[in-house]
Amino acid sequence: MKRSVCLLMVVLVLSGCRTIAVQEENAYQRILSFAVDQEQKPLSIQPKYLLVYYSAQWCPYCVEYEQQLKQTYAQLQALFPDQIEIVFAGHLNDQDNETLLSFLKEGSYPFSYIPYEDRVQSGVMDLLGEHRFYIPGFILLDRTGTIRSSSNGATKEEYLRDRPIQYLQSLWMEDCAACQK
Repeated sequence: MKRSVCLLMVVLVLSGCRTIAVQEENAYQRILSFAVDQEQKPLSIQPKYLLVYYSAQWCPYCVEYEQQLKQTYAQLQALFPDQIEIVFAGHLNDQDNETLLSFLKEGSYPFSYIPYEDRVQSGVMDLLGEHRFYIPGFILLDRTGTIRSSSNGATKEEYLRDRPIQYLQSLWMEDCAACQK
């Protein structure tokens, strides 16, 4: 009798249990969960695309690109509000959060960024694949976490800084053409 009651209890307990599938965060979700503005506040939007920007204070090409990038960002925000966000990732050789913030402030960049202490957990540097990524450079992510485009190529000659921005613009042109039909 005790055995039957125990068996019945086990069956009842197990039948009430459900397995809940745990979905792993994709790269887009991870980066958004760690991205903050320069006042350390989390991003309040879920843009359609993320442009992850890799750059460094000591890079003359990055400093030279500053004005053009800010103009491009302003245009993208005006044309596609809340559809695109640039998240600054820095460079593999960064040593601290102050370096990242200093770069953003000196350049008067309006971008959010991944704090230095969160870079490993966010996986932002893992997106580079190999650790020979030419800067300044971008990786374009969609909401599924898929890398849609990268500035890098297999060789230095295939590097094209604005390739992800051009790819993004072509996606929107396709969307616009489809809307008007």
